[in-house]
Amino acid sequence: MVSVNKYIQFFYKRKTFIFYFVMRALVMLLSLITNIIIVRKLSVNDFGIFSIANMLIGLITTFGFSWSSSSILYYGSREKSISGSINKTFWARNIIIIASLLVTTVLFILLRNQINEYVGLNVSFLILCWLYVMVVEDYLIQYFLTVKKQVTSSMLSFTAKVVYLITIIVFHFDVQALIMLNILSHATVLVYILKINSRDIDKFEFDKSWFKEILNFSLWQLFGFSGLYLINFGDTAVIKYFMTNEEVGIYNAAYKLFNAIASFAFIVSSFYAGAVTEYFANNKVLKIRKFFYKERLVITGLSTAMHVIVILFSKQIILTLYGEAYRGSIMIFNVLMIGSMLRYFSVFYMLYYNTNKKYKLQQSINILRAVLNIVLDVIFINLFGLIGPAIATTLSIFVTLLISYIYCEKRIQSLIKGELEKV
Repeated sequence: MVSVNKYIQFFYKRKTFIFYFVMRALVMLLSLITNIIIVRKLSVNDFGIFSIANMLIGLITTFGFSWSSSSILYYGSREKSISGSINKTFWARNIIIIASLLVTTVLFILLRNQINEYVGLNVSFLILCWLYVMVVEDYLIQYFLTVKKQVTSSMLSFTAKVVYLITIIVFHFDVQALIMLNILSHATVLVYILKINSRDIDKFEFDKSWFKEILNFSLWQLFGFSGLYLINFGDTAVIKYFMTNEEVGIYNAAYKLFNAIASFAFIVSSFYAGAVTEYFANNKVLKIRKFFYKERLVITGLSTAMHVIVILFSKQIILTLYGEAYRGSIMIFNVLMIGSMLRYFSVFYMLYYNTNKKYKLQQSINILRAVLNIVLDVIFINLFGLIGPAIATTLSIFVTLLISYIYCEKRIQSLIKGELEKV
């Protein structure tokens, strides 16, 4: 009985995280289901083209707004703990993103013909529309995370995914129509603007020093996000160069599934970011120790066990979800799953970097990983064929995880030991 009560208390204390995780898990599951339907409805060649279009969508969102989005979470959390609002952060980020969107839009318009030619379809205007819808959605997600309404934040993505799933089931689509359905589904989350608390955001306020700090943080995020873009889409670009659209489709079937599983790791960082920032800002050593040496062990232990199960049943998973045409995705997926497992370890170091203003180092590591990934892609695709980029991705994750482990663990332990000795 004592043991049962202990487990009940364990889960009760984490009920908010568990509910948030479940919501995020549902979003990932919906993403997986929609991807399966898309793969089955499109030919392997058309799915390859859709993957290339997604690569360009990733490009425009990365350089259009994603690089500055986390500034709301980290600086907004800090501002809210001090003043009770996120007003300075909100307006500082507005200035940054307006400038960024103007530059991105002009460049995209000027290069629209080249973009259409590269994809093989007239989709440049659709990609630009998607950018503006995603800007608002991302703003809302980051806002609700900052004010510790994690469940509401997760509901935005859930809403978009449900609408997307319904539309691709109901409507017949080709690649262009699929992009339009994506835009429509994400536009539905704009209704959540009504849930913003007006006390968090007031009239225009410009704090020069705060703006410079956020701009500096965001520019380093841009530096790092360019690396993350190469990590997420570099494999596709290399495969398209050396191979065919069909092989792009086979690889991306495995990569999409890998990315859905690996992205769960960022649930941890997004959920705990506000709390961990507060722990370090206020020197709450006992809570830091509990997070890194209890919560972390529980989360990584469970994630590792789940990865092993997925690898064991990978053949059945791939063939059941995608069909016999994607048998070549099985080995690629298994190699990528090792990389996914490693990502669950590295996400905790990301939290340490961002909460201790070590974002320059973190983004430098992201760039290193991206460059290493691309170089190894080119080498390994010629040595091992289509599985080469998967090996490159996993190996680059391992190398940068090792660097972060060497740097962060010693400092976390020293901080805890030093503060406890003062007590």
